Amino acid sequence: MSTGYDNGMRPKMGATSMSLPITFDYSGGRRESNRSRKFWSVIVSIICFIVGLGIMFNKQGSFFFNILYGLVFMFAASLFVRFILLKEAKVRRAYISLLDSDYEKDNSDIWGIYSIEDQYPFYCRFRNGKSGLFVRLNKDVILGKFSEAQFEHYEAISDALNVAGGSKVQICHVDYMDNVGTDLKDVLTDIFTYQQEQMMERVTTFDIYLFMWNGSDINAWSTIQRILSCFLEANYRSYHVLDQTDLRELGKVLFNLHDFSVNEAISTAFTTNDSYSGITPISLVKADGEEIKLGKTFEEKKLEREQKIKAEEARKAEIKRRKAEKKNKKNKKKEED
Repeated sequence: MSTGYDNGMRPKMGATSMSLPITFDYSGGRRESNRSRKFWSVIVSIICFIVGLGIMFNKQGSFFFNILYGLVFMFAASLFVRFILLKEAKVRRAYISLLDSDYEKDNSDIWGIYSIEDQYPFYCRFRNGKSGLFVRLNKDVILGKFSEAQFEHYEAISDALNVAGGSKVQICHVDYMDNVGTDLKDVLTDIFTYQQEQMMERVTTFDIYLFMWNGSDINAWSTIQRILSCFLEANYRSYHVLDQTDLRELGKVLFNLHDFSVNEAISTAFTTNDSYSGITPISLVKADGEEIKLGKTFEEKKLEREQKIKAEEARKAEIKRRKAEKKNKKNKKKEED
């Protein structure tokens, strides 16, 4: 399938090398940032330790004050390394948060979808302002020459990625970790009585992709259909757009949950923790005029707290009254006996 990317840079069957124009413009990711912080922490610690020793054993001034100044300097340097370079306060807050939640992550931390369309193709609306949809590509079986089929498979995937790269549609492969992906023919060599068990443990029969975009749904869906056409030239026989029920099963697997409620996750998509100091949305007005309640105003929350306090006080008063009434009955019964 030709997509306009047939040029000298395209790999050829059997080739072991190819020429690519490369521009180095990389600022580093999270892993590089962590390594850099650790590297500078070690360097700064060593330098400050040497400087501290120099202050302590300085021949000028009082020996007692030199020891004191050296210890104070090294202590201040340790605080700089811990809280500025290694960000200990941030790590400690995250650890305390995990302890408070009993190591259970909140839905708002793992789910950013606040609305899912009921009709095909089941557009998802994300709280970051983007729209998206999840597509499951069902794998086919490779017959014939495996090396040629594998080459054509990845060529078709590269065509799909090129189409996505030339458009405003972002594409993300979802690592479905319930099974490990190997080709079906590797399983067919197992003993027949264990074939089904081996397939469940060793084969994933599909891949899942997330497509995201800003702007028009119609233009995005047209581009996604072109991308899916390229995917179907690979070792995929069909595709299926995930609806709310499918996303529930996907959420259970991705987040290793016993159960997962899409409706509850959608209702709490805009729920924020206590450390959030930005704007909290109260309601969502759709194009047809329908208003969806997302949160409560400060006054509503205050009134709700006051009502809860009154209800709790009334409950305690009722318990106290019942205990007193029960005690009076016992005393009265003893007097009659």
